[in-house]
Amino acid sequence: MKRKITSEIVVAYWNCPRKAYLLLFEQEDSKIHEYINLLAQEKVKNQTQFIREIDPLLLVQPCKASLKSANDFLIGNTLKTDILEANCDLLTKIHGQSALGDFSYEPTIFVGTHSIGKSQKLRLNFIAYILGQLQNLLPTKGIIIGANGKSHKIRLNKCERIVIPILEDLRQWKVSPPTEEPPIILNQHCLYCQFQNLCKAVAQREDNLSLLDRITPKEKRKYERRGIFTIKQLSYLFRPRKPRKRISHNSQYSHKFELQALALRTQKVYLQEPPDIKRSPVEIFLDIESIPDQNFYYLIGLLIYKGNEFKQYSFWADDLLDEAKIWIKFLEIIDDYPETSIYHYGNFEQKAITKLGKRYDTNIDKLASRLTNLNGYIYGKVYFPTYSNSLKEIGAFLGAKWTSPNASGLQSLVWRHKWDLKKDNIYKNSLLKYNAEDCLATKLLLDGLTDITIRASLVSRAIVRILYKLYLTSRVINLAEIGLDTPCAIKETA
Repeated sequence: MKRKITSEIVVAYWNCPRKAYLLLFEQEDSKIHEYINLLAQEKVKNQTQFIREIDPLLLVQPCKASLKSANDFLIGNTLKTDILEANCDLLTKIHGQSALGDFSYEPTIFVGTHSIGKSQKLRLNFIAYILGQLQNLLPTKGIIIGANGKSHKIRLNKCERIVIPILEDLRQWKVSPPTEEPPIILNQHCLYCQFQNLCKAVAQREDNLSLLDRITPKEKRKYERRGIFTIKQLSYLFRPRKPRKRISHNSQYSHKFELQALALRTQKVYLQEPPDIKRSPVEIFLDIESIPDQNFYYLIGLLIYKGNEFKQYSFWADDLLDEAKIWIKFLEIIDDYPETSIYHYGNFEQKAITKLGKRYDTNIDKLASRLTNLNGYIYGKVYFPTYSNSLKEIGAFLGAKWTSPNASGLQSLVWRHKWDLKKDNIYKNSLLKYNAEDCLATKLLLDGLTDITIRASLVSRAIVRILYKLYLTSRVINLAEIGLDTPCAIKETA
């Protein structure tokens, strides 16, 4: 067991109580994602550069004296109270009475990102809380230095209100350790967590409801109060309902976790509404890669199909100055097909196009009208036997493959960072391949949805009497009835 409650544990508790528990009581040697290590390296570089600018001698003889030393700067001091501990990257002396004398200290931390997030602010607040205990005076402000050297002043007037509720729970754990581990709640933070494989393995053994993407803790508790603890149990809750009398194809459907669970249990595809897809002789598929932290779009991939022929385009930017160039090249290619729909998956590409249009003073009204988000055909309407509606999961179900087994948006940030450092084409090629395969997966998804539409239409015409009762009670169609009961069946028709 750890002897102290550290800033790492406090931030972990805010993101996921289970992670804090594992750090406090159990495993510490789980593999940390390469991206987290990358951020740690960037933080050290950032700190070194900043200190070099304020006093180069501090790099040679870093000052880690006690708080009572009254030094102008203290570097890397570990602040401790009874069971609390936090390392502060830099303490700066300011004038004013405190338990230390006629001065006190304000905290500064360094991070490896350009933008500042809530978890980083929480870390600063925790440091400020301990510092306030030691000097009997809470600092009024602290500073976070981003990877670009920009200083962000953070007001600490709500420091205690933010930190104390978390510490109360953690202190209780120290006094009386829980007899059971906190429940698994898979969330977006899992991507960055060193325990993600451990938790996912446990969740799969338990058939945990948390495996269902986008299910919130509140919704999970709602089902548990009804005695539903597994996906299999949830699947039996689905009951088709009589549809509204008039339903347009533009009607909004809510996502039904019960139907998603049913698709997983039966390994079949279910329809709430058949996709209304109109194909054309020429089709364009789009995928964009970026560094969100820097608001930098560095790769625009296009896959253009014309009959049985296709062309692949990859517009690459070495740096921010090249972004405008690849934007112009992209527009030139798109303008060659003025009436063609541009298919993408998710809303990221649409947001990217909007931002780039504003950034480079481009009228994108016509371009925006051509964008077609395939997720709009799926959400609440088509249920694949997958835990989420991500392109990776549905694409894999339909037969899409990625060259790199760990290909993901997070891994792409690692590849891009390594290319920036070394200019090694092995990382650039990995990114180009990943982007091109995402475009191809989008094409495969459109083909799969088209096949589903055709088969559903054939069922409606050929066995309308058999399905008449089904249509009266629900618009949900079991695709097992039309030959789409296994992944293999879809792969053969895609």
